[in-house]
Amino acid sequence: MVERNVGALVQRRPAREVDREFFYELNRATMRDYVVATWGAWDEDFQHRYFDEHFASGSTDILENDGQPVGILRIEQHETAIFLAEIQILPAHQGRGIGARLMKQAIAHAEAASLPLALQVLKVNVRARALYERLGLHVTGETDTHHLMSTYRRPRMRDLPCISLGS
Repeated sequence: MVERNVGALVQRRPAREVDREFFYELNRATMRDYVVATWGAWDEDFQHRYFDEHFASGSTDILENDGQPVGILRIEQHETAIFLAEIQILPAHQGRGIGARLMKQAIAHAEAASLPLALQVLKVNVRARALYERLGLHVTGETDTHHLMSTYRRPRMRDLPCISLGS
């Protein structure tokens, strides 16, 4: 699994019910602009209802710096892939390498399991997509709103060995 000690200053711990408000405020701080750009508005009532239905404290880790929460991480293991379901870092802590370190650990975990790392990212989140591509993920599909990305890459015909069928 991804290491609990993310870096010198960031630690991971399992999320608890008491983290619910931080989790929601983090989601608002990191996702509001992308939601508005994708769907045209941020409806606070809808966001609260959706969040309440999907809040998963048991499968999510809180990222802490000096004991203060700075982000979340949720990774799911499936039969065919390790799925990065959530990674969010408070804007004030972005650009410090936290996300890149977490991604590298997740990729190493997937490789150790002989599985690809997969995720989806909103099409308007160009910064996150650039990070994922820099770390070796490729767009493997898309929806109207998201790019589907993975470390898996289909071999190209020119990369396959040539087989002689005899003379």
